[in-house]
Amino acid sequence: MKNIVLLGGSNSVMVNGLQKGLKEYANVTNLALGATTSIQNLYELYRPRNQEAIQNADLIVTESNINDIDQHAATNCALPLNIIFKNLQYLYATLYTFNRPVCILILPFCGENYLIINNMHRFLANYYGLNIIDIQNYYAINQLIDFGSKFNHHQLSVLNRNIGKEIAKNIDIFKISKKSLDINMPEFKIVTPENMQRNGNFKIFNPKNSMYDEIVYRLEGNSCLSFEGYEDYQILSVHSWNLGLNGNMDFSNEKYTSIHLYNDKFNIIKPSSSHNQNYEIQAEPVIVKNTIAKYNKDLLPYTELHMFAWFNNPNSINLPYFDLIAFFLCKPNPKMKLFDLSVIPTDIDIEIDKDIDRSYLIPNIVFFKDSMEFIDEYIGYLYPNIVKHIDSVLTPQIIKKTEAQILSQLNKNTPQIQPSLEAENKILKDKIKELETNYQKAIKVKNHLSYKLGQALIKANKNWYKGGYIKFIFEAMKIKKEHKNKDKFNI
Repeated sequence: MKNIVLLGGSNSVMVNGLQKGLKEYANVTNLALGATTSIQNLYELYRPRNQEAIQNADLIVTESNINDIDQHAATNCALPLNIIFKNLQYLYATLYTFNRPVCILILPFCGENYLIINNMHRFLANYYGLNIIDIQNYYAINQLIDFGSKFNHHQLSVLNRNIGKEIAKNIDIFKISKKSLDINMPEFKIVTPENMQRNGNFKIFNPKNSMYDEIVYRLEGNSCLSFEGYEDYQILSVHSWNLGLNGNMDFSNEKYTSIHLYNDKFNIIKPSSSHNQNYEIQAEPVIVKNTIAKYNKDLLPYTELHMFAWFNNPNSINLPYFDLIAFFLCKPNPKMKLFDLSVIPTDIDIEIDKDIDRSYLIPNIVFFKDSMEFIDEYIGYLYPNIVKHIDSVLTPQIIKKTEAQILSQLNKNTPQIQPSLEAENKILKDKIKELETNYQKAIKVKNHLSYKLGQALIKANKNWYKGGYIKFIFEAMKIKKEHKNKDKFNI
C-alpha cells in the first residue's frame, strides 16, 4: 500500500470521515489537530518526529480553509487576513520544497471573507503547482451551498469518507509540482521546554490517547522559561495542552488559562483552552535578549484572544498553571518572495490551472443531496404508518405475559363465583387465540418487502447524522435483491 500523510483540522480527525476513506487504500499518518489553522499543518511538517513519515509519503493531503475562515470571522479571535496569507505561503512553499505529491482540499464552508481566504489557497496552488480538489467550487457550480450549510463546519462523514477513498484509490494521478521556482525559505525551529533554559520546578506530564502523544511542561508560580539562544526569531505560535490538576485530560470548554511572554520591548498575554491546541501569536514578537515565558499568575489583562478560550462564561474556571508543549519559531528570510493581499481577488473565484485540478475525483454529491430530499419526502409519507403498524404488533412475550396474568387472576377467585368466571375464561381464551393469530400474521408481515424496507428506513432516520439516509439507499437495494432471490427459491 502507498503512504499518505494527512494534515488538517477536525474534518481530518473525525474517525468515520476523510481519514477512514484514505485508509481503505493507503497507510495513513494522521497529523491533524482539531480547531487549528494552517499554522498547525506547517508546524507538523517541521516536527522532528514526523520527518520519516514525510520522507516516505507518496502523497501529502492538507486542508485548513475552514479553520482559517472560522478563526478570521470569530470576534474573539479575528485572525488577520495578512497573517493567514503569510502562513499559507510558508506552508505551501515548504510543501513545494519537499518534492512530494501534494493534494490541497478546499472544503465547503461560508463565513466572513471566505471567498478571499479560499482564493489564497487557489492562488498558491497555482503558483507552486500543487494538486488541488476544490469542493467549495463544486458546491457553488451545482447549487449545493444551502445543502452544505446544513452541516456547518463538518460535512456528512459519508461524503468526506468517499472523497478520501477516491483520493487514495487514484493516488498515482497526483504528481510532483512541475514548477521551477527559486525559494528562499525562512528558518523554522520548534522549541520545547526541554531545550530551553528553565528556572524553577516543572511538573512533566505525558498525555496520550489513540491520536496524540505529547510531553507537557507545567508553568506555575514563579517558574519561567528563557529564550536565550533564539534571538532574532519570531514567535509564530504556541502549542499547549492544559490538563487537569493531576495531569489528566480534561476537555472542558469552561477551563482556561493564559501565558505571559515579555521582555523590555513587548508584553503579550494570551489565553488558551484545556484542549490540545496550536494557535498563532498574532503580535509575532521578535525574540531579543531576556525574553521570558511564564504562567500569567498576576492575571494581567489579555493583549490578544484565542477563539476557544471561553473565559467570559459564568461557569468558567481559570486554571492556576499553564501546560506547554512547544513554541514554533521563524527567522524570516528577506530574500523570500512573499505576496501581499493585493494579488487576491475579493469578488470572484480564482480559476485553478487544469493540470493541477483534481476536482473530478469529487463523488456525485448532487446524487446524495437529491436522494436525501427524496427520503425526507418519503419519510413524511411512510414513517408515521410504519411506526403505527409496528406498535400494533404484539410479540409472543406479551401474549404469554397476558395469559399468565389471566390464569393467575383465575386461581385467586373463590368457587362461589366459578360459573361466571368460566364464561369470562372462555371469552379471554378466545381473545388469546385471536392475539396468537395476529402474531402469526405479524410474522408474515415481517417477511414482506415493505416491512423490511420500513425497518431499514426507521434505522436510517435514527442515524441520519451518521449518513443513515445515504446508507438506506444501498440497504434498500440489498433488501430488494435478497427478497427477489427468496421468492425465486420459494417457487
